[in-house]
Amino acid sequence: MSPKKILAATLALSLAAASAAHAEDGFNYRFSGFGTVGYAATDTDDVLFTNPGQLKGARQNGSGLVDSRLGGQLDLSFTPALSATVQAIAMQNAEGKSMPQVQWAFLRYKVSDSVAVRLGRLSLPAYLVSDYRYVGYANPWVRAPLEVYNLASLDSYEGADVVWSHGVGDGFLSAQVLAGHVSSPMPYDSEHTSRVKSNQLTGAYLTYEIGSLRVRGGLSTSKVTYLSEGTNALFDGLRQAGFGQTADAFEPDNARTTFSSVGATWDADNILLTGEYAQLRSGSKMIGRATGWYGTFGYRLGKWMPYFTYAGYDRDDQRARNDVPPYGPLIPLSMGLDQLAAGNSQHTASLGLKVDLRSNVAFKAQVDHVRPSRHGGTFSAVAPGFDGSAVNVYSAVVDFVF
Repeated sequence: MSPKKILAATLALSLAAASAAHAEDGFNYRFSGFGTVGYAATDTDDVLFTNPGQLKGARQNGSGLVDSRLGGQLDLSFTPALSATVQAIAMQNAEGKSMPQVQWAFLRYKVSDSVAVRLGRLSLPAYLVSDYRYVGYANPWVRAPLEVYNLASLDSYEGADVVWSHGVGDGFLSAQVLAGHVSSPMPYDSEHTSRVKSNQLTGAYLTYEIGSLRVRGGLSTSKVTYLSEGTNALFDGLRQAGFGQTADAFEPDNARTTFSSVGATWDADNILLTGEYAQLRSGSKMIGRATGWYGTFGYRLGKWMPYFTYAGYDRDDQRARNDVPPYGPLIPLSMGLDQLAAGNSQHTASLGLKVDLRSNVAFKAQVDHVRPSRHGGTFSAVAPGFDGSAVNVYSAVVDFVF
């Protein structure tokens, strides 16, 4: 279902519920907003620096498109049990345009004091900060570490979830189970038809909060299909050349794919500690297996908080599964398969500073020293002959909420 249809359906149901609730004087609403004005630049033109799902990014000449965004959220309460939420964000998409996108549009029904059911377009709770990833003011970094947050770049899904919440010991435990599907465009210069689909999506996540500690972990699994003119042509060529089994092994066509993660944050007094570990596993050799992790330490000095992050990413090399000999007319097929199957890795040391300018405005500056493999790590548009030299990324943002 398209974002416009989801938004229209949610608003129609919301208005109907609002009319009934208004008659009982039980209706109220709340609007809130958030945004980021940012600038990023690198010290090389050999790679392109982007956030997941973006077409345009930063090189030496810099860009304001990578981190800048503006979002708004409308929360509607019809009765003590029934509510709705719609969130839209204007930020750069897979076509390089900063158009508003519906992130959330769902109805929530509270079955009991501890159980709630939601239906519509929902946040995929795959990460520690999934619920507020794009609310820059709520996060310590300029952006969530890409070594982890680039593994599964899908932010939301269409379906339903059930959330059970209850006090456990001195803390609070939430258990969430979900089901649905998602279809998302992928950024490519030469074509606008690339898309990744996740069908039969299911997942389960636990979140536990006690004092200054918050922990979240879980997994989701789905059947992933990757649609692209370039890869489709490669796999068709392999089958015509008699390498059908190889094409089947690499092509993501309803390939069972699982993403698991665990993360924690300790935020007390002057000290902030946070980190995550995530794994991506797929039956498709093109998607393959990848892991990512990071750890952040911050120390508050009044309104100032310097912080340090160290992160890593590694994708397994699947080229040994390429049984297409690089000879004669098979050379393009073999080279294309090698490009899809090549391993990749990256390690990043980041030093940053967050300054609370006002109660709702923060300034952040961050320098990332990135050591990617020669395949570019999380960078895109890697220049031919790139040797894996270190890349420095310089970023500055102003985050705000209202």
